Amino acid sequence: MNNGLKIDDAFVLPLFDEIIGVKETDFSIQINPLGKGQHKLLMLSDCKTHDYFSDPEKQLLSGILDKGLKKSFDDIWLINTEKDNVSFEVILNQLKPQTVIIWGCDSFMAKNGLKMDNHQQALLHGIGILKAQSLSEYINDNVAKGKLWVAMKKMFFA
Repeated sequence: MNNGLKIDDAFVLPLFDEIIGVKETDFSIQINPLGKGQHKLLMLSDCKTHDYFSDPEKQLLSGILDKGLKKSFDDIWLINTEKDNVSFEVILNQLKPQTVIIWGCDSFMAKNGLKMDNHQQALLHGIGILKAQSLSEYINDNVAKGKLWVAMKKMFFA
């Protein structure tokens, strides 16, 4: 049956791109980050005793976000690698961050084949990554805080 209806490839092909894109992303693994990620900034922690951080660590992170980066918890995603047992690749594929700060997470990094020194920056698949010490290590160490701030300024304001 030919009803004379003709559909251009230019109309149909983008529809297939969307379908294929959805099939390539595996949403069967659930990631439950804290925050909305409005600025596509991902932070990873490795806290074994709390959901994300202890209260002193939360206060320090809040100050870093508010005063240093001019951001809030709604601007970031926060994932505890000790609670959400997923690979770095899965996290990146699902959230698609623009920037990542890794707070400690040495065993997570080793398990995922990531090798970075503290305060070192790298670019992975177009994503800026900063390796930092665990937040607890910055609480009483002003020298380490200074090194962190230099690295953050380079990453966010250079």
